[in-house]
Amino acid sequence: MRGRRARLLVALVSAVVLLAACGTAVEPTPPPDRSDRSSQRAPIPVPSPMRPGTFFYVDPEANVVSWLRHNGSDGRAPTIDEQIAKQATARWIGPGDNTHSRVSSFVSGAYAKGQLPVLVGYNIPNRDCGSHSAGGARSAEEYLRWIEVVGRAIGDRPALLVLEPDAVIHLECLDEAQRQERKRTLTAAVSALNRLATSTWVYLDGGDGAQNPAERVAAGLVDSGVGAGARGFAVNVSNFNSTEDATRYGNRLKQILSSKHGVETGFVIDVSRNGNGSDGNWCNPGGRRLGGPPQVGGPGGTDALLWVKRPGESDGNCGIGSGTDSGVFYPELAMKLINGD
Repeated sequence: MRGRRARLLVALVSAVVLLAACGTAVEPTPPPDRSDRSSQRAPIPVPSPMRPGTFFYVDPEANVVSWLRHNGSDGRAPTIDEQIAKQATARWIGPGDNTHSRVSSFVSGAYAKGQLPVLVGYNIPNRDCGSHSAGGARSAEEYLRWIEVVGRAIGDRPALLVLEPDAVIHLECLDEAQRQERKRTLTAAVSALNRLATSTWVYLDGGDGAQNPAERVAAGLVDSGVGAGARGFAVNVSNFNSTEDATRYGNRLKQILSSKHGVETGFVIDVSRNGNGSDGNWCNPGGRRLGGPPQVGGPGGTDALLWVKRPGESDGNCGIGSGTDSGVFYPELAMKLINGD
């Protein structure tokens, strides 16, 4: 054995000497470079929170419910209760010290009933370009801390989340530095929600197609997290376009995202106030009507038809809501939507 090992050692040394003489360098194989790939890797798809037979959760703390509690003797109360309060509407989440409890209690209530909660995150810096719903977080850092609170409050329970209505279509009202910051902020928010709210489908707002070209909106969506973790986009949020028109626009946007950006998405439609379609006005216009009830699925491959805007809550001090405050419930506005006035 000892002699055999000696012969093998001599042979190995001779081979090395021969390679060196021939000018062949033997170098170790470097490990694969993953420094770039890790940041570009597509997120793990979130499983669908919408199982067969899914029903959306009716918010027991909606503003309309509070009004009914204090105005049960009002002659309009039974109609408002039946037509609006019993429908599943989204819970809008903005700034405040009780964000965690407001989100967690809402999601917990839905989970206990085996139903699906719909939330709206509405706290982006420079919100609404300083218009009727101005406000929001004071900085991107503050906003992302708030998003982490929202994500942890949802946790692994199923939910749908419409993230920041108007934030993408309002990119044009910002200066260049603000635009870039908003896109980075939204992308980081989507990433945080994917990490913390692991059974939640996130939809960025895609507008309504009336004021913003679909090609520009598609580019803004891609730059803001669609394709990097968001399920897709929401259309017609707080607007009045018919379901047919909204579906047509949603599919146009979906086609552009697929063909020009290589991003496959889903979308949802806000049908809460679109029963008479749009007359071109967006701020408390008269002659509008409640839309159809929320449902999973919809025309043209829509993920869902939702009541994102809560009927009866004002768009601001405008239109037939002159003298009202944005987001506050008014029975007069509710009855006009019920009657189509």
